[in-house]
Amino acid sequence: MSPQVAVSREFAEHLAGVDPVLLSSDDHAAAIPEALAAATTHGASDLVIPDGDKAVRPLLRTLLRGSLTLARPRRPRITLLLMRTAVPGGPEAATVGMALKPALVAALRRLPGVRVLFLTDAFGVVIRRRGFPGVMPVRDPVTPPPGVTPRSGTGRARIGALGVISARKNVPVLVRAAVRRDDVDVVLAGRCEPDVRAFLDADPDAARLRAEGRLEVDDRLLDSDEFDAALRSVDVAAVLHDNDAPSGIVAEACARGVPVLGPDRGWIATVLDATGCGVGARVDDAEDVVKAITRLLADRGRYVVSAQKAAGVLGVDDFVSALVGDRE
Repeated sequence: MSPQVAVSREFAEHLAGVDPVLLSSDDHAAAIPEALAAATTHGASDLVIPDGDKAVRPLLRTLLRGSLTLARPRRPRITLLLMRTAVPGGPEAATVGMALKPALVAALRRLPGVRVLFLTDAFGVVIRRRGFPGVMPVRDPVTPPPGVTPRSGTGRARIGALGVISARKNVPVLVRAAVRRDDVDVVLAGRCEPDVRAFLDADPDAARLRAEGRLEVDDRLLDSDEFDAALRSVDVAAVLHDNDAPSGIVAEACARGVPVLGPDRGWIATVLDATGCGVGARVDDAEDVVKAITRLLADRGRYVVSAQKAAGVLGVDDFVSALVGDRE
């Protein structure tokens, strides 16, 4: 593993008992050929690259160069997981890498002993991706916590945005919508980026909500227990960004029986439609968000039940078996 991974909190939490083979660099161009050489030298049967988007090009280059070597040891089977499979024309900002990735992935998949997978939503709703034919899905691993009891209605609705809170989460739209409904409180739990902090400090609607005791801000990185407590404390999870990637917050909300206020298009909207766990709105339109909140709160019990039902398919088995399971 790379030096950066070796000192990460995730490694300490989940793999503290593992004695890793340390690579010399975090840079994919250097790390990928080194990892392949190390796995081959150690006689590994498989090399799994779980966050593989930046590894596509260096892996393809390494394997093509290796194919020109006449005498080389048998290399391991390779599984590469794509975390991002957006293509130009969707809600994500187009990049050169985005345009080139489908062709590079197609070339990589033609090589013997190489599998390319893509991370799909935790519910397995999206099973294929435009531009990546034949790339199979792997469900995002989310395990429902024990002792989940959805909040009962109290006459007021706590709508929360959680995690790293950046501009793309449309906090201003949520604040504008909350001002239009006296029974809605806004909860922001997670590290706020500077532009969000600036908005909260200067915006009169945010000041009004704060003065009325209707705006709670916990601006810091949350550990897993704190995140769990924050999500259990809200009636609705706000995921007001239109994206073309799976959302862990939607799955984590369903795992706790919390309905979702989401976008009306994109990947999240597809999940909401398939599971019935929430309501979508135009994420740049406060009035439309108010309408969505009204629909959701008018029948919140049904959305809670749908969220709980959707959570029944969550787990880690699909992820683990796809990446490291027996493929013989």
